[in-house]
Amino acid sequence: MRNASAARQRGGAGITRADGMRPRILYAEDSTASRVVTTALLRRMGCEVDAVEDGEEAFHRAEAAPYDIILLDIEMPVMDGVTAARSIRALGGKSAETPILALSAFLADSTEFSHWRDAFDQALPKPANGNELRAAIEAALANDAAPAPETKDVCEAVAALGSLRKGLTRGSWFQLMAAAAGEMTHFASAAAAAFEAGSRNGAKDAAHALKGLARSFAQARLETAAQAFEETPTTANLALLAAAAAAAAIHIKQWDPADG
Repeated sequence: MRNASAARQRGGAGITRADGMRPRILYAEDSTASRVVTTALLRRMGCEVDAVEDGEEAFHRAEAAPYDIILLDIEMPVMDGVTAARSIRALGGKSAETPILALSAFLADSTEFSHWRDAFDQALPKPANGNELRAAIEAALANDAAPAPETKDVCEAVAALGSLRKGLTRGSWFQLMAAAAGEMTHFASAAAAAFEAGSRNGAKDAAHALKGLARSFAQARLETAAQAFEETPTTANLALLAAAAAAAAIHIKQWDPADG
């Protein structure tokens, strides 16, 4: 599948394979909110998507059926993305040749990246925006190198969420926002629990996950607070993080871009 050329469709048209068919993508992500958003983006691009919650399920799906592209979050429970990617490669045959793309909040960390870069064809920062996803998928289908990703700012995140909202009913939108709010509360609590238990790394990991979630849902104050706590986990920064997470959770449960 790596040797197949992609028919590149720009300007909002759907992505297709060289044979004109829609590309089949296997996507693994344990965050419900992130999985819903990214799956919606991929489907709006014209892709067929099988979305699963962890690397083990992704491995079994890849073992059972061929895919054009496999997209894996790095940090997942049960089986992480790196283990899943290497296990899929070990299957041999077409599975070993399928382009596997990584999604990682740690992409900027060269030390982290060096531990798993050999298992993937491309890597995307998490959260990835629609343009980054499209470019990476088109490059993978055409067996090209993907262009360097650009930084995603709050305005772009708001625009992406507004586009996503157009494809959802009001009820589905608020279900997604409730899930995102719940995950924000969860990671803020996890950061606090780890900090109180003396686990500096655990606290920083929770803050890192919260930072990515905040960026995906255009919560600039929370992203800033999570960044500050991740860099300097202190009692004062934890208090700022908790307050920002609580405010963000309340805000997104009430926010609907369709209201203007």
